[in-house]
Amino acid sequence: MEIQPKAERSRWLRAAPWLLLAAGLVAAYALNFYEMWLRWFPAWRSLNPDLGLYDRIMEGESYYTHGPLVPLVSLIIAILLIRHTRIPVRPNRVLGSVVLAGSLLFHLTASLARVNFASGFSLIGVLAGLVLLLWGTTALRRLWFPIAFLFFMVPLPEVSIAQANFRLKMVAADWGVRIANVIGVVAERSGNQVFLQDDKQLVIANVCNGLRTLISLIAFGAIYTYVCKLRGLWRVALFAMTVPVAVVSNSIRIVGLIVVADVWDTQTATGAFHDISGLMIYVMAFGMMFGLERLALGARELIGRPATILPLLHGVERGPDDEDQWPHLVRAGTGTAGWATAGLILAAAGAPLWLGMSWTSADNSGMLDELKKTLPAELEIGGRRYHGYDLEMPEEVLVILEWPEYLNRRHTAPGAAPLDFCVIFSRDNRKATHPPDLCLEGGRQDIIAKADVVVTGVEGRGSVPCRELIVQSGAQKEYFLYTYRCGDKYTPSFWEQQLTIFANGLLNRNASGALIRVSTPVTRDLADARQRAMRLFSVAVPYLDRALP
Repeated sequence: MEIQPKAERSRWLRAAPWLLLAAGLVAAYALNFYEMWLRWFPAWRSLNPDLGLYDRIMEGESYYTHGPLVPLVSLIIAILLIRHTRIPVRPNRVLGSVVLAGSLLFHLTASLARVNFASGFSLIGVLAGLVLLLWGTTALRRLWFPIAFLFFMVPLPEVSIAQANFRLKMVAADWGVRIANVIGVVAERSGNQVFLQDDKQLVIANVCNGLRTLISLIAFGAIYTYVCKLRGLWRVALFAMTVPVAVVSNSIRIVGLIVVADVWDTQTATGAFHDISGLMIYVMAFGMMFGLERLALGARELIGRPATILPLLHGVERGPDDEDQWPHLVRAGTGTAGWATAGLILAAAGAPLWLGMSWTSADNSGMLDELKKTLPAELEIGGRRYHGYDLEMPEEVLVILEWPEYLNRRHTAPGAAPLDFCVIFSRDNRKATHPPDLCLEGGRQDIIAKADVVVTGVEGRGSVPCRELIVQSGAQKEYFLYTYRCGDKYTPSFWEQQLTIFANGLLNRNASGALIRVSTPVTRDLADARQRAMRLFSVAVPYLDRALP
């Protein structure tokens, strides 16, 4: 009767380090996976109580809808590799400790800086360090792909996505029009708008720019090249071809949309054909990848160096002597190294949670009240007297901003277009500011032009570098002018602001930051709207310099 309890205790003792290790990893990266979930399914953060589960998953503009599949695919591949390949247990304690400690340090630093995508990528290093520490170098050579494949589940920063969005949107429209002209369709392009005969018009929006295809196809290309018949640099070259394959596939889709709109109408092109072509683009891309592989194999035969086709797991298959591999791998984590590793992960897990949940900023309410008092409600702009009144931002925008305090003032004058002036300020929270591009595109508005500009004639500064956006919403265009304040300087670069604020905080300097934005409708022409916005900006900045620290 005593043998059974001892056996049970023995099993629990063997499982305990692994359970603690799993709990530590979950705790350490819980916030990261929460952030990733919101990027995978943007509609999840919606405040609409009537939005159902299906809509919260399917709605919203996400470029990482494949994200939840990545860890599942990685886990399946890892299990298959452990089951079918020979993995000796030869722990590399020194290298494993260095990789694990360095990855955890990177994770903690990224958590402190609130750089969520970098913190997410650190999980790859943590898993690689664990494999080295507990199982060894050979095990990492077997399992490197499912670990590295996790890269594709971590969404890149929204700022980078917004920049890639704009560039790909312009490229897609340009290539589509050029190819359509070659095949005899009369089309012209202005920004991301395509003009056809009979006053027909198409808008190449974000969902048509190919970025979603590019991101998901690169993930597929990684799996395809991992199992393909090519080896060495030929395999690397095939993986690199996933980028042009995605661009070409999307260009063919855009040409199809233009042709359908020209032959029939824009409703048909943007309706059923748009949805069907969105699925067919993956079929085209997968066919191109298969064709490129066959082309590479044929090229090798042509040059007299035919590829030697070997099974994927050739030379590392498990044999009869490796039947107890699973018990060996499990026992490797039950000794002193296993307990120490689990303890280290658990100790490191508390810091990101504390940093993420207890990140608080200084009270800005008094400063914002001072700013509202300092900036007059009546301003003289371009010889006109403008009256200003405060507006409230929609709750959805505040959720994205993660910041409740702001100045949002509209200035009006008889016979003149309104000017909106917005300031979002924080003493130490970098997350309070992000490019206006994100909110505009999230609101289904199309950015058709971007450029860096300089506002001159600013009292006390001379000039301030800014960035301008031209936004199209239906038939209406709007002009946006914005810059970032970091400490006591201004920059149009989001990344420069973020790095400056973070560095100032570490050096105990002025770590405040702000987004300053002016917008106005384009009523006559772009030059007129630009002039109005710049005049308001040059008048308002001296007041900001006096009010903000």
